[in-house]
Amino acid sequence: MNERVLLLLAAGAAALWSFRRWREAVKVGLVLLIFEGALRKWVLPGAQDLIYFAKDVFFLGAYAGFLRQRPGLRYRAPSNPPLYIALVIAALFGLFQVFNPQLPNLLVGLLGFKAYFFYVPLIFVMPAVFPSDAELARFLRRYVLIAIPVGLLAVSQFFSPGTSVINRYAWNANDIQYVATFGSSAYVRVTGTFSFITGYTSYLLATSVLALTVLGVWRWRLRGNLLLYLAFAMTLLGMFMSGSRGPVYLFVLLFPLYWWLAVAREKGSGSTFGRLLVGLSLVAIFLFWVGGDAVSAFYGRARGASDVGNRMASPVTAPYFVLPQAGLLGFGIGATHQSAMVVTRGVPPYSWLRGLAVEAETGRIMIELGPLGFALIHFIRIYLTIFAFRQVLMLRTRFHRSVAIAGFLFLLAQLPGGAVFDVTAGVYYWFFAGLLMVAIRLDRQAATVPAAKTAAPLPKDAAPVPVAESPWRSAP
Repeated sequence: MNERVLLLLAAGAAALWSFRRWREAVKVGLVLLIFEGALRKWVLPGAQDLIYFAKDVFFLGAYAGFLRQRPGLRYRAPSNPPLYIALVIAALFGLFQVFNPQLPNLLVGLLGFKAYFFYVPLIFVMPAVFPSDAELARFLRRYVLIAIPVGLLAVSQFFSPGTSVINRYAWNANDIQYVATFGSSAYVRVTGTFSFITGYTSYLLATSVLALTVLGVWRWRLRGNLLLYLAFAMTLLGMFMSGSRGPVYLFVLLFPLYWWLAVAREKGSGSTFGRLLVGLSLVAIFLFWVGGDAVSAFYGRARGASDVGNRMASPVTAPYFVLPQAGLLGFGIGATHQSAMVVTRGVPPYSWLRGLAVEAETGRIMIELGPLGFALIHFIRIYLTIFAFRQVLMLRTRFHRSVAIAGFLFLLAQLPGGAVFDVTAGVYYWFFAGLLMVAIRLDRQAATVPAAKTAAPLPKDAAPVPVAESPWRSAP
């Protein structure tokens, strides 16, 4: 019995387990997202196409298990008719686009529909996965700490030659001659446990936001949080070693917002800011001590780049330029998907696009869905971002506000981002949207119990407080 058959049997068992243990299945899927690339590159390269869908098996089983138990759950999704109506309309429009006659076959449309909508249910499932502050805090802390082993692997990759097996990409497992480097430098652009650089950088941005969140809950105290500081430092180091400018620039742009929302507006902001400066100083020393070569290589690549302005403007300009060729309904959902070639054997790659191609995701959405679908997808993104910001201002406790801040920052970063065609970013987009709903639910739950307490590893000032002591009595 070959490995592909064994994997299919394992997938069936995983789906059944996920259906029965759907809360744990969501967590397993999120962890598998990090290590999926490692399995594809080094463990089962001959079945990497099947491994690519491994996390989806767990998520699909979790969705089914959640629906089965939904009537008996003591859980009601936060009321948000505009968002839910927009999601339903967008999904129906996406289903209609699966049958767009300009697509080469139905499989391309199904692949596209999955890219847009498969992870959307996380926004409804996540609040039922974490019924208490304790479970949520424990998961977030442990999830951030995964960045330490991932970062150690990245360091090994950076200082290893491009021909090393640890610098192999999943999609060229049989040919390790091509590995991206920092221009003429011998240093490679690392991928960590991911298949390629893009997925790794999406993970780094998501983890940096989560690390800021957990450290913010603890007011950046060093005592008891050294591993969190190390995980945060390894995440930033990974950004430099990846050579990708996007996550570094986004982090720099998001950090002032984080400081204002999570530090300046909170009680005891002066002492928290002092600890923040000390913590960031230690992180900076670590970066230059351990990753001085990586910082220098990144600086050289960023300084030598001449296309920064065009790349930053392309998410805004690309939809405008492709609109005349896209027409009212576009070329069909999935038409530009990077895996479309796999399901169109015998057809010249992307010949159905008649030469139309852009790199920015916003432009690709316009090509696939036309202006109507483009407006629907971006209405949802903009609405979710604004909604997240409002919750940051309304939630009662530091912990819940911190989680909402994480959701707001990541959703904001993905307004022009790759939450459709980068599967890692897509999972994290709806994961953070789900975290926002978790924070809203737990905050309401705390408000209904006058003396709410937490068994989580949280500081006392972050735990739920009696409604009478809350400055946000009018919050929903």
